[in-house]
Amino acid sequence: MDRKKFEEVIRFAVDKEVEAFNFYSQGSQVVKHSGAKELFLELAKQEEGHRRLLENLDIKKIDQARIEKIPNLKISDYMVDAELKPDLSYAEMLRIAMKREERSVKLYEDLKGANPDEDLKKLFTFLVQEESKHKLRLEKIYDEEILK
Repeated sequence: MDRKKFEEVIRFAVDKEVEAFNFYSQGSQVVKHSGAKELFLELAKQEEGHRRLLENLDIKKIDQARIEKIPNLKISDYMVDAELKPDLSYAEMLRIAMKREERSVKLYEDLKGANPDEDLKKLFTFLVQEESKHKLRLEKIYDEEILK
């Protein structure tokens, strides 16, 4: 894999993680529901962890990364976006978060499909996996706490 291309992809992914961190941090300050505040703070912390992981990712370790199939509950597939505002319900906050993660998964899947470099495809597969874990977690919370 071309070192320059790898660094470019990592910078792009880091920017996305910073954007997600900022969104979740802002969301934790805007919402009134304590459960949503806690969830958004935890998600911000996870996005910060992703940023650090990406910044320290070694090009040689991509081949060694264990890629696992993350289930897709597809709950977010049938939802529309909501706007972040103070009076959102917990369910709406979860919906916003799920849709954000869904878009991240799609972005990395599209980049993977459009890239002929096999090593970069592995990197995008790794990024899809990380975002899919967040999406799954949010969908499980939504299923257990909202849809039950």
